[in-house]
Amino acid sequence: MIQHSNPVLSNQAGIHPDLEIIIEKHLLLPYKKPFQSFSHDIFQQINEIQKKLNLPVILDSGCGTGESTQRLAEEYPDHLVIGIDKSKKRLDKLINDNPVYHENNLIITRAELVDVWRMIKNANWNIVKHYLLYPNPWPKKDQIKRRWYGHPVFPEMTALSEEIELRTNWKTYAEEFKLAFKKVVNKDPYINKIINIDNFISPFEKKYYESGHDLYRVTLE
Repeated sequence: MIQHSNPVLSNQAGIHPDLEIIIEKHLLLPYKKPFQSFSHDIFQQINEIQKKLNLPVILDSGCGTGESTQRLAEEYPDHLVIGIDKSKKRLDKLINDNPVYHENNLIITRAELVDVWRMIKNANWNIVKHYLLYPNPWPKKDQIKRRWYGHPVFPEMTALSEEIELRTNWKTYAEEFKLAFKKVVNKDPYINKIINIDNFISPFEKKYYESGHDLYRVTLE
């Protein structure tokens, strides 16, 4: 039985008028919020695994249930694939008392991305590709600062990898991400419409596709 999903609805028409001002402010005032103590503990665990395996890293940020991370780990057996999500409910099949699940070349962890991203940057990991798969679009006009590119951590996140891929079912999110990324790193990502998917990368992608949503892919390669 197909689980249908409603399309993204917004009271915002086109790119948010304040987006460039928000990005400029975040570039002038770097994000300095102190790390949470449990974020330190989680990062130490995954950093030790990363150093021991010494593999190039693929990062799956906001991995949801972790199914996308597992599929990427199968596709790239010579890479360490790390999925991170803060939702205890979504990860309850893998994460119990220990917030880090590790098997072979796969790590899935429950953690705050705004902390872990900065710690990864400080540790200078070799991240060959960074996925952001169907993040919460926060589509109301007054929610612009809750979208990843509206958050002050965005400039730090853009520095993690030279190859990034965003997938979304809201065209405005793709267009805003492209604009914000270009403003931060002076590189212009591509936007492509995803058509005729044979192998869904995540349950969200399958649900949106089968619900008839337009899907968009933003890449910097």
